[in-house]
Amino acid sequence: MIARRPPDTLREYLQEYATTREIDAGTLRQYGISVGKLERWAGHPFRLDELDELTISTWLRDYSQTVASSTTRSKRCQVLALWRAAADDGYVEPPRRRIRSARCVVDAPTAWTIDEVAALRDACRGLKRQHRCGLPRSIWWELAVLVAWDTGLRWGDLTRLKVSAIPPHGVFAVVQHKTKRVAICHLEDATHELLRRSLDLCPRELVCPWPASGETFRLQARRLVARAGIRAGTWKWLRRSSGTDVEIQQFGAAARQLGHGPGSRVAYVSYVDPVQVAQHGRNVWPRPLPLPAPRG
Repeated sequence: MIARRPPDTLREYLQEYATTREIDAGTLRQYGISVGKLERWAGHPFRLDELDELTISTWLRDYSQTVASSTTRSKRCQVLALWRAAADDGYVEPPRRRIRSARCVVDAPTAWTIDEVAALRDACRGLKRQHRCGLPRSIWWELAVLVAWDTGLRWGDLTRLKVSAIPPHGVFAVVQHKTKRVAICHLEDATHELLRRSLDLCPRELVCPWPASGETFRLQARRLVARAGIRAGTWKWLRRSSGTDVEIQQFGAAARQLGHGPGSRVAYVSYVDPVQVAQHGRNVWPRPLPLPAPRG
């Protein structure tokens, strides 16, 4: 057996972490960014023996001065995950006290309305040229919008969705890549028909294959939103819009639609637009006060 030198730095440990844990490339990249932020703050490759509560708390305090509190919280979670994993592997002592970062101020979720999503779909139909998979871009993007609206799937799950997973009746299960939870999805007849026609034009294994980078997808999605003339928003807004529309129709249904666990409030914290739900009569308002007596 070849003797292996234990990692000295957090970056070296990240390489080991990537080989011993199930972690996708996108998440690994984010962990690397967090380690890089810590290294730039420290001015040198951050050693594992430097991990202590005071040092990490000081870094987070300084980092939070220039970024949003949600960004600071994200970096905190990633560095602490590496720290705890390194402790599990016997390289360091685990954190003994809770490490706080700046309080995360979370705005209420905002989603597109059903009319705005329809405008986004319509904007796809004027697109020119072919997609790299061989489909006309107009059909590829319209199909992507419709599938995202019908299912509420994240972009990563949408681009991994296999044609073979979708039965003729349109109801199917997806194991979400991020959470490993099962989501039950359904395609409307119009979406199913567009998928069938697209397969006649371009036989393929994936419903919406995306061979380019995530950055390229986000850039093209922003251009499509601008073309549609709707409120500026990211592709994630489609997941929000899908969950919000389900919640409008049936109170409490958004969490199931988005594939969250029983009792989870993630849907209501991050996805469901409370203003749209309230506008459609799902809120109970206080009764108006009695009219004042006439003045004498």
